[in-house]
Amino acid sequence: MDMDPQELLLPALVVATSLGAYLIGVRRLRLPHAGLRRAVGRAIETLGLLMLFGAVNVGLGITFVLAWRGITGEFLSFYLLNDAVLGILSLLQALIFQWWWTRAD
Repeated sequence: MDMDPQELLLPALVVATSLGAYLIGVRRLRLPHAGLRRAVGRAIETLGLLMLFGAVNVGLGITFVLAWRGITGEFLSFYLLNDAVLGILSLLQALIFQWWWTRAD
């Protein structure tokens, strides 16, 4: 089974930059190895929060679209919710919430 080079491009870029960041962190910045495990844990927490905020944002968006249609009788498309900006803003919400949460510890 042959792999298409286009399918490997993005994963290869991420692996290369992650390896580069690891080497810079360990060799140049003298970051501790133990801190990497904690950082990965935080990243996974952030992904979970991203999924939560994304689902809530889309759910509220659907509710708003249905309410708008019902109240005004005007058509409002669900496709407005299919925008990369909503994902970026959900990520921003997740990061801010996580930073706030971890500062409370």
